[in-house]
Amino acid sequence: MDAIDERFAVYTVIMLICSAVGALAGGFAAAMTFAFITVGVELAYLCGRMILNADRSGAES
Repeated sequence: MDAIDERFAVYTVIMLICSAVGALAGGFAAAMTFAFITVGVELAYLCGRMILNADRSGAES
């Protein structure tokens, strides 16, 4: 599974969770839950990319 398929699967699960929250607590709560979880997922991917590329200086050549 590549990164795009993995992200699709993760965001599919996030949407299912947020739809359940929306059904139980309302649309605003679902939107805020989606926002917080999405930020967490993107930070996790960013940190993972930084760890995998730790030997690079960050300068493009």
